[in-house]
Amino acid sequence: MKAVIYGAGSIGRGFIGALFSEIGYEVVFVDVNDSVIDRINTEKTYPQIIMNEKKDIHWIKNIRAVDGKDPHAVAFEITDADILATSVGASILPKITPVIAQGLIKRWEKDSGAVIDLLICENLMDADILLRQYLLDALPSEYHTLMDQNLGLVETSIGRMVPPADPDSVSEHEHPLAVRAEPYDFLPVDKSAFKGKIPNYQKIIPFEPFHYYLERKLYIHNMAHLTTALLGQREGISYIHEAALNPGIQRIVQGAMTESALMLTRRYSVDYADLQAHMDDLLYRFQNPYLKDTAARVAREPLRKLQPSDRLVGAARNCENSGISPVYLSFAIALCLSFMKDEDPEEILEKTCKIRKTEQLFEHILYFYDKVTNNQLSLNDFVFELTKYQAELRGMIV
Repeated sequence: MKAVIYGAGSIGRGFIGALFSEIGYEVVFVDVNDSVIDRINTEKTYPQIIMNEKKDIHWIKNIRAVDGKDPHAVAFEITDADILATSVGASILPKITPVIAQGLIKRWEKDSGAVIDLLICENLMDADILLRQYLLDALPSEYHTLMDQNLGLVETSIGRMVPPADPDSVSEHEHPLAVRAEPYDFLPVDKSAFKGKIPNYQKIIPFEPFHYYLERKLYIHNMAHLTTALLGQREGISYIHEAALNPGIQRIVQGAMTESALMLTRRYSVDYADLQAHMDDLLYRFQNPYLKDTAARVAREPLRKLQPSDRLVGAARNCENSGISPVYLSFAIALCLSFMKDEDPEEILEKTCKIRKTEQLFEHILYFYDKVTNNQLSLNDFVFELTKYQAELRGMIV
């Protein structure tokens, strides 16, 4: 069996490639980094370092790489692959789609009934819809029906944290392809999207409706991770695990997670106890001192994370639509805005977040923005303000 994986970066090597190698696939990475390609083809293995107390090392084997700048070589690999995956970042998807299309054409020229599934391992909501359109644009029209019949565009939920190496902990003798990952290594996949057989492996979790998993990842995991980072930065804390251990930060992050969890419970009729267990697990994982992930890295690109359907505004909007007041989420949005000191917060709310001035959400966010930008307030002050504001909205304080 052969898995062709577009992207030999942190998720590609640290999670998806390692997972399929573990299952027994030959893993063929597609990348444009010449040194990574050469190393993979020379070494034929690399260490995956599990960031726990023991720092277990898994040597990932049965691998090779092809140059993403050579479309003919990539298309040739796709022709006889058993499964495909992308882990390149959402902005790169349109750049690689024409080559994927070439490989599919070669595949179907040999066998018009050849079925294959493509796992989309990106942090992107509705990635299957987007990638389908890219492929339709890249494929000649006579292949459109074949694509719909024979290609499964499978969304996945990437919950595993694979941070870059902390420079202070890297030995000069460390393997150049070494990649770090937390112990958690489960991959939820969209059960209904597969055209072929789902790989039968305990770490691959088929689920439907899959949108629940995507929203749980984005509106609980990603949202909480970002909020932890923003609060950590405000408190002058460098690492995520240190921020996650702070009681005040914990209290605020839990409040925001609870709002998202209540929303998901109503939208998908899932058991809240399961979501509570998931949140408890996340808070524990955020505290992993061996990951050495920085608050600055997690909090980067704030404008992208303030898009209408992304982790902050998307969670708040869905809460509103489910009859839940997004108090803690409004605070998190305000906190994110506070780091863009040269920008007009009202303009960002209207143009980037698509929140109108006439909306209550706009009012909530600006209320907390004023509090956040008052540098005299402590974490305990914020906790008090959030509790009070929430109680006022519920009519518990007159």
